Amino acid sequence: MCPTCRSRQDFRKLDDAEKAAVREEGKRHYVHDLWRCTAVGCLTYFRYGNMSDRGHLPEKFRTEPAAPE
Repeated sequence: MCPTCRSRQDFRKLDDAEKAAVREEGKRHYVHDLWRCTAVGCLTYFRYGNMSDRGHLPEKFRTEPAAPE
């Protein structure tokens, strides 16, 4: 369960653009063991095996729900 959005979503490793954004923040250098929540609108990432060691991606990585048909 994601500690931020409280949903039961899958988590995935950060992609290259997300890793670069985390490095640019200057808080982390090693980003290869970071995973993010895949819930629509959630920006939370965390270190594998330690959900209390987490942060948030910049707004440009927020995914929006699909438009209704």
